[in-house]
Amino acid sequence: MKKHNKRKLKRGVYTAAQWTWGLPQTLAGAALYLAHRKDRHFNYNGARATVWDKDAGVSLGKYIFVPRGKSDSADEFLLDHEYGHTLQSLILGPFYLFFVGAPSLVWNRLPFFKRKRIQSGKSYYSAPFESTANHLAAKVSKKTR
Repeated sequence: MKKHNKRKLKRGVYTAAQWTWGLPQTLAGAALYLAHRKDRHFNYNGARATVWDKDAGVSLGKYIFVPRGKSDSADEFLLDHEYGHTLQSLILGPFYLFFVGAPSLVWNRLPFFKRKRIQSGKSYYSAPFESTANHLAAKVSKKTR
């Protein structure tokens, strides 16, 4: 099979899996995508990425939302990290929101956890659900972190 056809097949399988096994988060991502349809969008390894004016990244199924960087484009590290969450969605399917989405939101947004991270000197990415996203993205994209 030619390289181009193989890549196309992988992206098709990725999309089909997100719209079946990862349906809950992909539906939520599609709704958020439609709400931000005027923002800049592009394809990223089969996912649909949106650059928005929020201060955090979000990944819902095959939809990635990343903050606008200094050069008005997406931050590459955060883009890879959020792509890693789409891979977690493929692995966990309908359990993604429970085991990754909700804990990630709490870890990111609750002042209690923000204070704990600062006091302990821990990185935001030290949480298992965050470090796993980085690991998966690096493995798939062949990048080292």
